[in-house]
Amino acid sequence: MKVSELVNKEGLVWLMPPARRFYPVMVVLLLASLVTVLAAVGLGYPHMGLLPWVGLVFGGIVLLMMILPRSWQRWRLAELAWDETHLYLLNGSSDRAQALPRSVLVGVERDRKVGHDGQWLAFSLDLALNDEQLAAATTLMGLSREGAHVVAPGIYRFGFKRAWHGRRTLQGLLDTLLPI
Repeated sequence: MKVSELVNKEGLVWLMPPARRFYPVMVVLLLASLVTVLAAVGLGYPHMGLLPWVGLVFGGIVLLMMILPRSWQRWRLAELAWDETHLYLLNGSSDRAQALPRSVLVGVERDRKVGHDGQWLAFSLDLALNDEQLAAATTLMGLSREGAHVVAPGIYRFGFKRAWHGRRTLQGLLDTLLPI
């Protein structure tokens, strides 16, 4: 399944960056990279020294990344979505999704914790998965099988680091997923 297919689906709750923060940050990055390129060329002309070249190269790289349409798609940064019947584990950068029945959700760990690789996890989901679902989920999320923490036999904990929201907003969203 592709994440781009889920974008138009009705009734889906996404954990992705809020539009009111995402787009202003993108505009600022676009303008900053454009100003860097123009300043590097303007200040360096006619004798381009090392510093203007550095500004031109790095500003140009960021500018190229910012003008690509895929950079402006918020759903590419989402890791999780759900509706009434399914949970969707997402990998937006590779446009892949895994649909799991909502019944696999055993629990939600709402406290912030440090993951096994030292990253702060905003929350974790305990999922009851069979071997096939576990293999697909770990591959999708870029984890080794050891990266999925075993809570109980057949129940695995997956941590999510990109919550994008403040604590209260995140708690409200997670309450719609699994009420306390």
